[in-house]
Amino acid sequence: MKKQALLYNMYFKAEERFLNHPVVPGFEPDIIIEFIQSGLNLASYYCRHSPNCNPLLQELFLRRVFFHLIDTIDHKGHSRIFRRICIDHLHCPLLALKKYYGNSDEGKRQLQSLQRNLLQIHHTSGL
Repeated sequence: MKKQALLYNMYFKAEERFLNHPVVPGFEPDIIIEFIQSGLNLASYYCRHSPNCNPLLQELFLRRVFFHLIDTIDHKGHSRIFRRICIDHLHCPLLALKKYYGNSDEGKRQLQSLQRNLLQIHHTSGL
């Protein structure tokens, strides 16, 4: 229980830092990477091979990280550098989601939907 509380604490602190802008110039990579890593750590706490297996929570935190990054990329209020770093690190939650969804037909549809969303945002973001 102590590990779970620590993971949640780290995740929500990182998420708050990530979502509350403006960011002090120069700290963009630290904030983004900390947010992504804390989300992936929390999702891995619920993976299939752990004693705390909960696929719904695992998918929830992976998708939450992914969509926060997508929203940030599309948000013009963030600096271009911040948005660009989010694009550069988007592969982390996307690959984790790809592994989570596996080779099932439903998983492939989910992943294609995420990829279409990503392509649409990439074209409209101007980055």
